[in-house]
Amino acid sequence: MTISEIAKLAEVSIGTVDRVLHNRGRVAPETVKKVMTIVNDYGYQPNTYARNLKLSKQYTIGVLLPQLHSEFGYWNLIYEGILKAAKELHPLAVRIDLAQFDRSQEGSLLREGDALLKRKVDALLLAPVVPDEARVLVNRKNSVDYAFIDSPLPQTKPVSTVVQNPFRGGYLAGRMMHLLNPKGGTLLTIQTYRAAYNSKERARGFAHYFADKSQYKTYELEIQAHADYGQSLDAFYREHQDLGGIFVVNDAIHRIAERVLLLGRKSQTTMIGYDLVDQNRKAMIAGSVDCLISQRPEFQGYTAVYQLYRKGLLSQEAEETICVPIDVILPENLIDEQGWCAKA
Repeated sequence: MTISEIAKLAEVSIGTVDRVLHNRGRVAPETVKKVMTIVNDYGYQPNTYARNLKLSKQYTIGVLLPQLHSEFGYWNLIYEGILKAAKELHPLAVRIDLAQFDRSQEGSLLREGDALLKRKVDALLLAPVVPDEARVLVNRKNSVDYAFIDSPLPQTKPVSTVVQNPFRGGYLAGRMMHLLNPKGGTLLTIQTYRAAYNSKERARGFAHYFADKSQYKTYELEIQAHADYGQSLDAFYREHQDLGGIFVVNDAIHRIAERVLLLGRKSQTTMIGYDLVDQNRKAMIAGSVDCLISQRPEFQGYTAVYQLYRKGLLSQEAEETICVPIDVILPENLIDEQGWCAKA
C-alpha cells in the first residue's frame, strides 16, 4: 500500500500521512490512530524513490496561469489550491515554479510557457485558455508530463484534466434560467473570451437546453474583457424589449449586472454567471445577480498538483479526467463575508 492509498482510505492528505509515518509535525491524535490502523491492517511499503528524492533533488512542477490578479481574482483562487498542495508535499521535495501570462496579449502564453520549460521543470500544470498557443506549448514539452485545469483541450494528451464539464455547466445554467424565468422571451449569452474552449462549450450547452423550447429565443454577444459594453447592452435592450435573462459564461457577471441596474432593467432580467469571486458574492447579496455556477477553483489547483505528484514521484497512473462538481449558488445558500447565510 502506498501513502496516497492510505490517505484516500483515511480521508486525509498525503502530507498528513507523511507526518504520521515520520512522527513530525502536529497531527490530531484521532487522525494518528486512524492512519496507523490502516497501516497495520494493510501494510505499508515506503516509496524509496520519493524518500530518497528529498536527499538529492526537488521535483518541480511548473505552473502556467493567467495573471493572478486578473479576472477578479479567480486565478488567485486556483493558485491558493496549488499552494496548499505544495505545502503538504513539501516534505517530499515537491516545489512550485509559477509563471503568469497576459491572456489578452497574443503570444504571451507561449512566451511565458517556453521560458518556464527552459527552467528545467519536471512537470507542467497549465490553464489552456488560449487553445492554439497551449497546443503548441505542450507539443514542445520534451517528455515533461502536463496536466490541465479550468478547461479541457481536445486533441492533446495530458496526464490529467481536472475541470468541470463546460457543456453541462452551460446546460445547467439554462435549466436554472428556465426555473427562474419561466415565462419565455429573449435570452442573451455574453462571452468575453470566445476563443476559449470552455467559454464556447458553456454557450453551446446553454443554447442546447433551449433548442426545443419555442417560447424562448437565444442570442449571443461577444464583449471584449476591458471594453465599454454599455452601449452594446443598451442597444440590445432597445431591439429586444422582451429580454428576460442574461447568462455570462465567466466571472464578469457582476460587471454586466451593474450595467443592467444602471439601465433600470434588473426587474425584468434574470442574471446568471460563473464563479464565486468576491465581486460576484457581493452582487448576489445586493440582489443584482440571481444565480452563480461555481467550479471549485481551489479544488482544481489542489487536485491537479497531486495527480502530477502521483505520476512523477510515485509512478502511479494519474486519473485521466477528474470532473469538478457543478455547484449552484443561489441567495438562499450563499455564505457572506462573515460566514453567515446571506438573506434572500
